[in-house]
Amino acid sequence: MGDILDNERAFLGLIRWAEGTEGRDMAGLDPYRVCYGYTHTIVSFDDHPAITGEWRGERLPDSMCIKAGHKPGCVSTAAGAYQLIKPTWRGIRDRLRLPNFEPENQDRAALYLVTNCGALEDVHAGRIQTAITKCAPEWASLPTNYAGQPQRSMDALIAAFERGGGVVA
Repeated sequence: MGDILDNERAFLGLIRWAEGTEGRDMAGLDPYRVCYGYTHTIVSFDDHPAITGEWRGERLPDSMCIKAGHKPGCVSTAAGAYQLIKPTWRGIRDRLRLPNFEPENQDRAALYLVTNCGALEDVHAGRIQTAITKCAPEWASLPTNYAGQPQRSMDALIAAFERGGGVVA
């Protein structure tokens, strides 16, 4: 079995790949600077770009807003490698006392969410399909998420995990 930290790194890579912030199609783009819809590249890591005022978010199609339980005209503030929305980031930042939106703190926030979903032990043990299923409510790109965005297949996610050096049980 692989190292626990290798599995954590590989699972974070799986999320980045699934969310579209990292991969072959994003050559040259820093995943930690991506904003939803690729409409803005984060300049300052002082805080989430929707908090610093650097970026106001991207308006979503009305159908996507409604499917996600919001009113038409909603805006996504998903930013960074893990596409963290402003209220999610703010809550984690405050809870973990993260000083900024630097890459290592984005990683910490994502691992916090994985833990909060009850999936960290599954990641460590290589039960990746179970971990993905548990994390699906948190990330729109994972199978069974309700947000109405394109989702990656389970097989493709497991392959991304393995490409990242993770070991499946």
